[in-house]
Amino acid sequence: MREILPSRCAITVVFLFSFFLFPFSFLAQSGRQPDQQQTRPRRAEPPAQDEKPIKLSADLVTVITSITDLAGNQVNNLSQKDFEVYEDNALQELAGCYREDQLPLRLVFLFDTSTSIKHRFDFEQRAAARFFRQVMRAGDQAAVISVTDDPKIEIQFTSNVDRLVDTLAQLKPRGATSLYDALIMASRYLRPAEGRHVMVVLSDGTDTTSLSNYAQALAEVQKSDAVIYGVHSTGVAPSANVQDLAGESALKAMCEDTGGRAFYPPVYEDQKKEARDLDEIYKRLAAEVHAQYVLTYYSHNDARPGTFRSIQVKVKRTDIQLQVRARRGYYTSK
Repeated sequence: MREILPSRCAITVVFLFSFFLFPFSFLAQSGRQPDQQQTRPRRAEPPAQDEKPIKLSADLVTVITSITDLAGNQVNNLSQKDFEVYEDNALQELAGCYREDQLPLRLVFLFDTSTSIKHRFDFEQRAAARFFRQVMRAGDQAAVISVTDDPKIEIQFTSNVDRLVDTLAQLKPRGATSLYDALIMASRYLRPAEGRHVMVVLSDGTDTTSLSNYAQALAEVQKSDAVIYGVHSTGVAPSANVQDLAGESALKAMCEDTGGRAFYPPVYEDQKKEARDLDEIYKRLAAEVHAQYVLTYYSHNDARPGTFRSIQVKVKRTDIQLQVRARRGYYTSK
């Protein structure tokens, strides 16, 4: 009996404690209910723009814009009220202004693997690999297209940087150059992808075997809302007598027409210097991609479908001189 009595006492104490505690617990829970009801509307609100990537609807016109000062430094403190967008010289009402971290990057790297860059191929590969590690962020995806006489998507969109780097390492110099066909392939691949559309073209700009021409390729790029950044694959020769001026001009034009820019690394006898300069170019390119603004508007232009509409972006700042880069226009859907 002495062993049983303590157990019964313990049970009685627990029962009485629970009996007296229950009303307080119930009251505490009842007291929290009004607070929970008050917080429900706040939880139902849509997330802030910096918490979730923005999805753009198909009927919006999208203009990726880069702003620099006269020294080439990125300007990152602008807002929607600082911009004006004109379509066919008519001022448009902006629907949105987003920063690059609100729209994931969809990047296609077009790597010229033709035999014309065989002597620079190794450090071109290494520099491109470092570029991927610099430019890719959470939510971004990239793909690689080899530019030969038969362009090929070497790797589909992926966020795995190691896979992208391994793909570059496996490329071999071969064949001729179908640059315009590769641009069309990249444009059609990019077009349905959500996010900012960017192409990086490592090439001398010379096309030797495409079935399409420059105008056709540029039209497809503009339909995909893509910005082209070009890196000249063989560098600018010290003498104009050995330069391919037509290729350089084509590379420059396709970049400027889409709102990007072309980079021309100098040629040195010392390849270490060339590799150093190429790395610096890719750093600048990555910095620009990370400083883009995305402007959107609904066009009320009555021009017939399938026609080209010009775009001009202006910044309403008088305190500083700025350089604005944006695509020069787009083709409407047929």
